[in-house]
Amino acid sequence: MSHWKPENLQILLGERHPERMFDHAIALVQEMDMEYVGLALHLHVPAQRAHVILYNNFPKEWNAHYQADRNFIEQDPIIALSRRSTVPVLWEDKLYDEAPEYRSLACSHGLRHGWTQSLYDHINHASQLSVARPEHKVSTLEFLTKSAQLLWLHNVLHELICEHHRRLMDPAPALTDRELEVTKWTADGKTASDIACILSLSQSTVNFHIRSVITKLGVSNKTAAAAVAAARGLIWK
Repeated sequence: MSHWKPENLQILLGERHPERMFDHAIALVQEMDMEYVGLALHLHVPAQRAHVILYNNFPKEWNAHYQADRNFIEQDPIIALSRRSTVPVLWEDKLYDEAPEYRSLACSHGLRHGWTQSLYDHINHASQLSVARPEHKVSTLEFLTKSAQLLWLHNVLHELICEHHRRLMDPAPALTDRELEVTKWTADGKTASDIACILSLSQSTVNFHIRSVITKLGVSNKTAAAAVAAARGLIWK
C-alpha cells in the first residue's frame, strides 16, 4: 500500500484555496493507483436551500452529462447507498442491476472500478468522496486498506472546503461574548430570568442582548436565534 509522505500532507493541511487543495488531493489519490477522485459537498445553510458543490477530475464528457441533467447523478445506486451509511460502498456490478445503462456509460468514461464513502458533520453538512480507475478490479484487501487511508483525506477535505464555502455563503455575524453567553443559555432552555441570575445581570439587560442577537441573525424570536446560532457553530465549538 502506498504511504503518503508527511511533507505532502503538511502542504495539503497548510493550503486554504479549495481548488489547489483539491489538486493536492488528486496527487495523493493517484499515488494510490486510483486515477479519478470526486468530492460532492452538500451544504445546509440556515434559511437557504441546500447547496451542492462538486470537485473532481472526472473526464469532461462525463461531467457534461451531469451539467446537462441535474438529476443524472441520482440514477447512480451507489449514491443512494452511501447516503444511508458512512461505510464505504464498493462499486460492484450487481449493485447496478437496476441501472445498467448508467453503469455502462460510467465504464465507457473510465469510471469502472472504485468506491464511494460518505461523511456527515455536526452542523448537517454532508459529502461523498469517490475514487475510481478504468482498469484493474479493486480487491477486498485493497478496498479495506485504502478506504481507511482515504477516510483521513475525506475528513480533511470536508472540513476545510466546507468551511471555505460556508463562510462565502453565510458569513457569521459578529456576536459579542455576552451575546454568545446569553444565546448559549437560551439554547439550553433557560428563561431570561434564569440567565439573569446565572450571569449576574438584570433581566432587562438579558432581553437587550437577546433582541440584539435576533436582529443580527435575521430571525423572528429567541428560539430561532438559538437554533441558527447552533447550526452555524457559533455557540458550541
